Amino acid sequence: MFKFLFYKLYRMAVNQQDTVPVTFGFIAFATIFELLHFAIISVLFKIVGIEINLISKEVFVALLFIIGFSINYLLFIRTRLIYRINEEYHNQNRILWKDNFLFVSYILFIFLVMFLEVWIYQR
Repeated sequence: MFKFLFYKLYRMAVNQQDTVPVTFGFIAFATIFELLHFAIISVLFKIVGIEINLISKEVFVALLFIIGFSINYLLFIRTRLIYRINEEYHNQNRILWKDNFLFVSYILFIFLVMFLEVWIYQR
């Protein structure tokens, strides 16, 4: 599933290549999705009662951005992994509306999980 997610994020970055370079756009999209996943995990920890207070939240988010950008750049761009994933999916002649439906469904699933976690946390 994550391979497909990264493929769709790369295609979104390619669509915006007139305004932003593709590599930077992909790294930004991937980092945003990582932050969403970390938010889900952190709210889940808070619901369970686990609280980590080593550093402030602002510093933690800044570190996530810096580390996320670095790891995404090294993992996907320098190793050319995203280009291989793109080529693999592109050669499959996939039906576009089904891919888009799956991607939007995943985004809605993330939203529903976050909504459910916040609802449970507020109770």
